[in-house]
Amino acid sequence: MILRNTKYLLLVLVIYQNLFAQDSLLFVIRVDDIQSRNTTILPRRILDFENAVQQRGGKVTWAVIPHRLIETQNVNGVLQQELRESILRGNEIALHGYNHICPICGSSGHEMFCTAQNFNIPYSQQKDSLINGLNILHDSLNVFPISFVPPGHAQDTITFQTLLDLGIEFLSSNGETKNFIYKDLYNLKYNNEYTWQLSESLYQQKMQSALSEIRTIGLSNSYYCILLHDPFIRQGYENGIVIRWIGELLDSINIEYGNRVKYKTLSEAAAEFKHQQTTSVANVKNIPVGFELYQNYPNPFNPTTKISYGIPSVKTHGSTSVQNVLLKIYDLLGNEVATLVNENKAPGVYEIEFNGNRLTSGVYFYRLQSGKFNAVKKFVLMK
Repeated sequence: MILRNTKYLLLVLVIYQNLFAQDSLLFVIRVDDIQSRNTTILPRRILDFENAVQQRGGKVTWAVIPHRLIETQNVNGVLQQELRESILRGNEIALHGYNHICPICGSSGHEMFCTAQNFNIPYSQQKDSLINGLNILHDSLNVFPISFVPPGHAQDTITFQTLLDLGIEFLSSNGETKNFIYKDLYNLKYNNEYTWQLSESLYQQKMQSALSEIRTIGLSNSYYCILLHDPFIRQGYENGIVIRWIGELLDSINIEYGNRVKYKTLSEAAAEFKHQQTTSVANVKNIPVGFELYQNYPNPFNPTTKISYGIPSVKTHGSTSVQNVLLKIYDLLGNEVATLVNENKAPGVYEIEFNGNRLTSGVYFYRLQSGKFNAVKKFVLMK
């Protein structure tokens, strides 16, 4: 009887593995409110959590509130240094508002849109606030975020336009996921949070709930984004219970999915889905009805990335004509650093690889020109 049951169990396991053999899973770990004002849960550091994640092959997207970097609890610069080192290890910094305080009602639960008074904060006010935040991140961490997490997941179309105007490409908030939520702004929604004030009594329940959701929603969407918050990720919170929990979760995922799980930062996962979507659209069009300049992939990149563009069909004297196309790279000051294309092109969709090996890390722009058409997009070289 034992042998028969063992054979049955093995058969079920083989069937289960074969059933999902072709399914891959992009796994994103997003941690919000870095530099929390909580000074009672010690030590105030991110390394313990980050090490637990990276030892298991994972990556972390830190949603950083810029103003916290210059507040009194962080004047010693320790957390700034940890974040700089984290970036070098392949993790990501996402812009998380400016100070996580609403300028209208003073609530710390939202910032970009006042949910208390249902008030749309003006464009100029949102833009000035985010520019201040971007400047702090650049000065403190030497980083140029391309993803955004709205405080309290409260935002409006004014926020979306502001983000696009500031070069932000990816959003992680409520709304339609794995899709463009507004013009060229691509949204990758988080799925769930299990570790807010996690306790031993809820440890296993939360673990099983997370694994169940990953097996269902995660596989259905081909990705899963788990959300956590500082200060609960600290070693000093309940003897490091969240660090232990995330380690056990990733161990289970690695055992169950093996090399089918791909750990990504938020922008890496969003860029992959966005690239698939825009490429499929380009392939369907075959010959674009108008000029198109697509977002490069991957972005950020090191040192190579691919840029795609589309040339429409133009009839001249009854025949389809070729058109002169110019594709150039510029630095942040507007200096030309490379010419990728300068030739006549027939209608169609093209892809070219750019190698930034000789350039320093930073923000660059690529510009497509043909006749009266002119389009520019931003990309980030991160070495």
